[in-house]
Amino acid sequence: MPKLGLEMEQGTVLEWTVRQGDEVSEGEMIAEVESEKSIGEVEAREDGTLRRVYAEEGDAVPPGTPIGIFAAPDADIADLEAEAEAELEDDAETAESEGETAATKTAEASGAVAATPETAGGGGDDGSQTGDTGGSSDDVKASPRAQKRAEELGVDLTTVEGTGFDSAVTEDDVEAAADAAESEPAGEGDTEEVKASPRAQKRAEELGVDLTTVDGTGFEGAITESDVEAAAEAEPPVKRAERQRGGVEWLSAERPELDRYERVTATADPPAGEALFETMEAVRTAFEQRVTMTDVALVLASATLSEHAVMNGTFTESTHQVAEPQHIALVADINGSVSGVISDAANKSLTEIVDIRQSVDGESEPSHQATFTVTNAAETAGSGRLINPPAVAALEIDPTGERAVPGGNGVTIQPLVTASLTYDTRAIGAGEAQAFLDGFFERAARASELILGSYRGRE
Repeated sequence: MPKLGLEMEQGTVLEWTVRQGDEVSEGEMIAEVESEKSIGEVEAREDGTLRRVYAEEGDAVPPGTPIGIFAAPDADIADLEAEAEAELEDDAETAESEGETAATKTAEASGAVAATPETAGGGGDDGSQTGDTGGSSDDVKASPRAQKRAEELGVDLTTVEGTGFDSAVTEDDVEAAADAAESEPAGEGDTEEVKASPRAQKRAEELGVDLTTVDGTGFEGAITESDVEAAAEAEPPVKRAERQRGGVEWLSAERPELDRYERVTATADPPAGEALFETMEAVRTAFEQRVTMTDVALVLASATLSEHAVMNGTFTESTHQVAEPQHIALVADINGSVSGVISDAANKSLTEIVDIRQSVDGESEPSHQATFTVTNAAETAGSGRLINPPAVAALEIDPTGERAVPGGNGVTIQPLVTASLTYDTRAIGAGEAQAFLDGFFERAARASELILGSYRGRE
């Protein structure tokens, strides 16, 4: 289980994207895991096969715990199996010991005592017995996936009849209970203003739909999951795009949302600034007159994102979703709206980037949710902190400055290039933001190499 953050205590396997025995290529995603604050992907570091799976989907384990074995198809993994199984056994014993200690402390705190022949009924005159007949979800036998699904759908596990081994509750049992709830009338004591099934409530939260505006087609007018999806599709396209993608804007100092966003600014060293302009002019002269500083900045930003992946993602529903493909929004018009989203930018050549930028109508709806944003201050009139929620970061480059340096032969004018990164503090730290800008200008110093590299394999 990878460690997704310094404060991570436990990770949950959300999905195995390949099955045991499947062959996988280097860089291909094997699994998706979730910590308390973010979701990450486990990728293959080399070509090989998923040989063993120790953590099933829905299982939660501490970081560092073996969740599987990935190796060459014909490799001897006996030693790896022994090592993993020994570690898992140690973890199980530790967890059992901690559980017993916690249970003892809980019993002592509540005044509970262990049953003895005397207290069980033999020592009382009336022969009566007392005991706790109540139950809780902790007492229910349920698979990890069933527990996770119950939490998602708002289903009380104590009310679900299990059909699994030894009457354990399965994920299918939970979903069947949720489906049954959709067709049942609300209880007499229900004070909710809107009748909606648990699945409908969750879907409404995902799609940002106000349940009070939805007409229900379920029993006695209850809102179903299908009603929510139909309401979302019925919204005007512009409103739906704003709800799904947030929107590019600049935050002024008076805006309350400013508290969630911070901005860090850095200045390029003279060699890096000069390299940017020299590269742009060289490309224009050689074969691509249409190239702008925005296009060059996007290639550099994409290369930097490959190393600083936390910047490439979104933040919704208290979750920082780190994305693998780079869908970079370009803010390149005077009004500050998105003029295009370069999908999978890491795999685009400079020419392809220019073609997309020029072909996308500024009023068109982007085809992908932006995971990062780039703008050139020389091409926009906005001021303040640039944001494009739910994306967690936006880069603004300003190549318009100049630096006058006195010397023996008079004053030398050097380019003064600055870059500002606005970031969502709920997902990104100040150190991570500064490291990104440092990496961006390191790559600016070798811009020509990276621009040429964008064409490799595309001749």
